[in-house]
Amino acid sequence: MLNEEAQKTEESLNKSSKVCKYISILLKIIFAIFCICWMLSIGVMTFGLIDPSLANRESAMDVPLLILYLAHGVVIALLLAALVGVFSGVAKGESPFVMAQVKKLRIIAGLLLLYAIIDNVIAQNNSLIIFSGLNSGYVSPNSNQIIQINFAPFIVAGVVYAFSFVFKYGVLLQEFSDETL
Repeated sequence: MLNEEAQKTEESLNKSSKVCKYISILLKIIFAIFCICWMLSIGVMTFGLIDPSLANRESAMDVPLLILYLAHGVVIALLLAALVGVFSGVAKGESPFVMAQVKKLRIIAGLLLLYAIIDNVIAQNNSLIIFSGLNSGYVSPNSNQIIQINFAPFIVAGVVYAFSFVFKYGVLLQEFSDETL
């Protein structure tokens, strides 16, 4: 019976490893595409800052927009890299219940929180929203703009942080189980 349970556990770990391998490869591809597109857009924005006639905008590119866009891209790149790290560890056959995974989940939660803050700062700055006369925000009839707040990243950050405690509990259970055997 013990041998049968060990075999089921091994099969489950192998299936998890296989799925995580594919997810890891997909995330690496997404990371590479994101970095290429991000670097190209940073280049275009920098040229727009140097020569406003090159930018396809009503107003010249401004430095705060470039800084916010850089910060936004860095946070997304770090988030993708952390996710690759989470799935790569399991893809290599490591147990998902190790303290390194707990730390990675907490880093992801922090990055999601930082992403949410930067995203909301970008959304609140009206000069960053208007491109080529197109307003992407909602404007009330009396010209007072309604401020939009995207709560999804805040909620996901909280859920990921809570999952880190579930994984920590799993680590402790696994350590306790290993000690009793």
